[in-house]
Amino acid sequence: MEDLLNNDADQAPSVPIGVKKLRACLVSRLVKTEAQWLDEGCENVPELPMRGDRDAMLQCTTPHFDGLVALMDPEKSWVGRWQGISKLHPGVYALKVYGNLSEEMVTVLEENGRTFVLNEEE
Repeated sequence: MEDLLNNDADQAPSVPIGVKKLRACLVSRLVKTEAQWLDEGCENVPELPMRGDRDAMLQCTTPHFDGLVALMDPEKSWVGRWQGISKLHPGVYALKVYGNLSEEMVTVLEENGRTFVLNEEE
């Protein structure tokens, strides 16, 4: 527990500050409230222009997801490895997301050397 308290500010877990208007990132599956997405963007995919841009935030996140898992110590988490999120920022993640990025946002990712894997449809 002490390790969690001594984390650097850039590794502080990203935890939703409520249960209303939760949305999951279509790329990383990180879950936050709409307000948090607009204020903070995505720690895992900073190339996506969500911070302060409601339209971009709506294109890059989805309210349609299943399950939640909290990842507080990514390097030591077997659940993180099992879910394929062990290299991501500490926080709360959806087990499965539904929806896909717009072509515009896929292009933004590709221009920054990232790839996007299509999500399964509902």
